[in-house]
Amino acid sequence: MGSYISLGVGELELDWGKNFGFRDYSKLFLPTDKKDIPYYYADGEVILKPGYSTSLGRVKNRLELLGYSLQKLNNHFQEHNDNYPDYLEQPKISFETMLAIFSKINIKDYKNKKEGGDYDLGEFVMENIFQNEIFKDLKDYIDINDEDIGAYFENLDPLSTLRLLIENRNNLEMNLEWRTQDVIDGGWTNEKEIFVGVEEVDKFLIVTEGSSDTFIIKKSLELLKPDILDFFTFVDMEENYPFTGTGNLYRFCQGLTSIRIQNKTLVLFDNDLEGIDKFNKANNLNLPSQMKIMKLPDLEEFTNFLTIGPTGKTNENINGKAVAIECFLDLTKSNPKIRWTNYNKDFDAYQGSLENKDDYVRKFKTVKNAEDNYDFTKLTRLLDEIYKNCI
Repeated sequence: MGSYISLGVGELELDWGKNFGFRDYSKLFLPTDKKDIPYYYADGEVILKPGYSTSLGRVKNRLELLGYSLQKLNNHFQEHNDNYPDYLEQPKISFETMLAIFSKINIKDYKNKKEGGDYDLGEFVMENIFQNEIFKDLKDYIDINDEDIGAYFENLDPLSTLRLLIENRNNLEMNLEWRTQDVIDGGWTNEKEIFVGVEEVDKFLIVTEGSSDTFIIKKSLELLKPDILDFFTFVDMEENYPFTGTGNLYRFCQGLTSIRIQNKTLVLFDNDLEGIDKFNKANNLNLPSQMKIMKLPDLEEFTNFLTIGPTGKTNENINGKAVAIECFLDLTKSNPKIRWTNYNKDFDAYQGSLENKDDYVRKFKTVKNAEDNYDFTKLTRLLDEIYKNCI
């Protein structure tokens, strides 16, 4: 008969496989997510066995980094319709309607009519989904007269379905569970083979203007967003770091554009005079689809910042003029100021930099965890902006 493996939320199964034939969902989880979870069998039998489990609230970010942001789901839906065989009936339903229906479904109310044996294509949806009260709106919207309709929904990407269900905030505390133990016990695979994790093709290479930028971003992810840290890689900053300086970073963008790089790459420029200039020029390149350019974000905190220069001490808006990554560190217990240094005749303005910035970096290096007495406000906004650009 063989062994089964399934991905589900509570009793709602989103995908399943048998023996060697199953999809790898390990990239949705961390190795630390392995624990005893419920396995649902025929006749109401529930057995706790090892598997992987994480809350839908945590898995949302991982899904979006894998290309399942809400903005991209419409594209997935359209691809499904375009590739669906013409000889099978398709339901007359739009993405907007799907989203409206699925975002109202409370998964905790779902009970699976688990039976022994295999289902024919479309049969599971016809018997377990359309006959379940929580999917009443879906059943009422479409005309169910053919098992082809069930096949249509069974062939939907399970991760698209999962992302739609996550739109209901009532579901966020429920756990996504990957029930792997039966195929391991059956000898079809082993723990090392089954947990691949995030592969290189799904990772984002972050490239910055210098090693300090890379260190701050990487440590901020470790402290504030450890659930998605494994999605990011960084250019080696320990030895022969090749892209120090704004000009070199722009030339690096030119090089990646010329070779049409396939890796997911995010290039981060400073938010100062030179950084903005090169950011704009880089965005005018014929960038590969996998490559994204961003600058350090403008913040309200930088609109009235103490500066010192030829005209003495003044409070100025330093967005676009003097914002480097050190400005996002905790500056609350000091008297931070920007010193205007080099005059740039092309912009008729001075380039500025944060005084004693190395002291702020050294302080950040001593931070041990997110509960330390440290102001992470600006770093959190920076990571949110990086995340937004990646998805």
